[in-house]
Amino acid sequence: MRPPRISSPLRAGRALALAVLWVSGCTPTCEQVCEKLVDCPDLDTTRMTALECQLSCQDQQSLLDRWTDAELRRAFDEELSCLGSASCEEIADGACYDADVWSFGNEAR
Repeated sequence: MRPPRISSPLRAGRALALAVLWVSGCTPTCEQVCEKLVDCPDLDTTRMTALECQLSCQDQQSLLDRWTDAELRRAFDEELSCLGSASCEEIADGACYDADVWSFGNEAR
């Protein structure tokens, strides 16, 4: 596995912060994950800003909290952790995507 491309000091700082969270076992925040996703050159994120991504992620997080589905919430946190630790190339290949996590209320829980 090759390391993710880092083309700026700011991007390097974000990558380091995500790596520290991953190693320490903490789940990255929606803001951290979305900043990474928007910066990934391998992903087509031109239609979504980091703020739109963050709000969508936080909405999903809030929805899962209201459903009180511990298993689904754990899966959501695992997905954020995966997105935080995976390379942009791995994410583009679908390594972290879980359709059940991103259902956005398609079924009542």
